[in-house]
Amino acid sequence: MLFVLFDLGMWKTKALFNLMQENKRFEPLIMIEPSGKPYETESLKNYLEQKGYPYLMLEERQTIKSRIHPDIIFYQQPYGTFEKKNDYYQNFYALFCFVDYAFHGNNIDQFYHAILNNLVWQNYFENKLVMKNLPSFMPNKACNCLCTGLPMTDIYKQVSSDNPWKPQEKPKKRIIYAPHHTISSQEWLYFSTFLTYSDTMLLLAKKYSDKVQFAFKPHPALRGKLEYMWGKEKTDKYYQEWATMDNTQLEEGQYASLFIHSDAMIHDCSSFSIEYHYSQHPVMYLVREEHKNGKLNEFATTAFNLHYMGKNADDIERFIQMVISGDDPMAPKRKEFYDTYLKIPFGKSASENIINSILSAQVEKQFKSIKLDAKV
Repeated sequence: MLFVLFDLGMWKTKALFNLMQENKRFEPLIMIEPSGKPYETESLKNYLEQKGYPYLMLEERQTIKSRIHPDIIFYQQPYGTFEKKNDYYQNFYALFCFVDYAFHGNNIDQFYHAILNNLVWQNYFENKLVMKNLPSFMPNKACNCLCTGLPMTDIYKQVSSDNPWKPQEKPKKRIIYAPHHTISSQEWLYFSTFLTYSDTMLLLAKKYSDKVQFAFKPHPALRGKLEYMWGKEKTDKYYQEWATMDNTQLEEGQYASLFIHSDAMIHDCSSFSIEYHYSQHPVMYLVREEHKNGKLNEFATTAFNLHYMGKNADDIERFIQMVISGDDPMAPKRKEFYDTYLKIPFGKSASENIINSILSAQVEKQFKSIKLDAKV
């Protein structure tokens, strides 16, 4: 069982990997796929070594098949990996399973028509509401799609004692600022507000330093795009300011504990529109002037509408003041959304559901083989 990873922040199958380690039917292994950004690859390597997770890194001319021969390969995004020699079409000797690194919140043809999404053996989804219209979007009519829940949600039951926030001299409200990477109008997805509010958020962090603690949680792809647009020196300076102020911190890796131990979030990232609701805390979405909601599916639209909307700097400041005061009119509706759509199916964890799906499929395959042999 091989898990292909290239970015720590996008590794959303950790709970599944851990559960497979405890099951004698599986021998899970991680392969680090270089992302083209050495600091990301090194960060992932250091994390895996610290946790004691088994992993391998291929040398320049090696392929997966030249090192090992996995029965099943788990991918984390539907567009293949960065190194073409190890992209999915080089590994058809194995069965593929796919767990997306984000919630399925958009009805976007580029995603549902992606080849990998349609040829994987098992493709896992979070709830029946998301799956309802999949047959009309996917060329394979969603024949490989299963409602199991997503493993990234399992961790929210396991992080209550793991608090990543920096100690403060006195209690403060904890607010996450999580900007998306789509900062260029030339991108097919363009909804980031970072260039509009990057300075505003730093100023507000300083203004409310005695009452609020802020965590800067940028999308992993933002830094590279800023280095191209701003230059490395300006980008490093901006990130460093978040990392070093007394009431702020920079978070670029795992974030479930950060969410659970926060009091609120301000963001413009579509996947967080759903995921942050696992914390059941108030959340603001920074809306572009030309923001269009047409690509969101019913599940994501419901989650999006449970946000306080930020259309300017004054809206952001009012939200911060609301969090400080403890006022939260949307709390009852968010609780209803959580109970209806975010609880894992079948009363188990998503990881348990996926393992059961894999093993039950294997049993069914063996059973059919036995019946066929009996007829002969």
